[in-house]
Amino acid sequence: MSNQNFFVNKFLYFLDKNTEDFFHDSLIYIFEHDQNGALGIIINKTIDIGEDKIFSSLNIESLKNKSQKNLLNGGPVDIDKLFIIHNSDDKESLCVKNGLNLTSSMNVVKNIASGKFKGKYKLAIGYCGWDSGQLDEEIANNSWFVIEHLPNFVFELNAEEIIPYLSKELGYDLRQILNSKDTTKH
Repeated sequence: MSNQNFFVNKFLYFLDKNTEDFFHDSLIYIFEHDQNGALGIIINKTIDIGEDKIFSSLNIESLKNKSQKNLLNGGPVDIDKLFIIHNSDDKESLCVKNGLNLTSSMNVVKNIASGKFKGKYKLAIGYCGWDSGQLDEEIANNSWFVIEHLPNFVFELNAEEIIPYLSKELGYDLRQILNSKDTTKH
């Protein structure tokens, strides 16, 4: 696979309509994709845990006003690990050119809790991971619809608003796309 086919800084929408599938109606932002595999975070699904509970469980005093901002359900891998999606410059982050940044740095978590963090962010538990060639095969089999769009909206919208917003921006309803080779573009 050549570099131009990697899906970094793109979104993937899961096309299978089986409501029992973990990825049903999921939109994933890809932070890393190369010959070794891929890593992404689901950005449109939350879990019923607020930031305040995370700060408390990590014994971090929060100066924020009892935030009830729910965490993203980032994916089925490493579900005990906290990830921070953000737009701030941070040397401990995986930074995507013209995209979002990702870290699991406790320093960043502490800065968020104390109100010192400069930038927009969302917290996520877990991530989505693919082994070498696995994501490419899934895309070739039309499991995922690849979307190129600036990621700024991730911080501006609640998780449940993301699919309707992106559908309007693209000019078609993502939830109505069928998984056939004729409708999948990449």
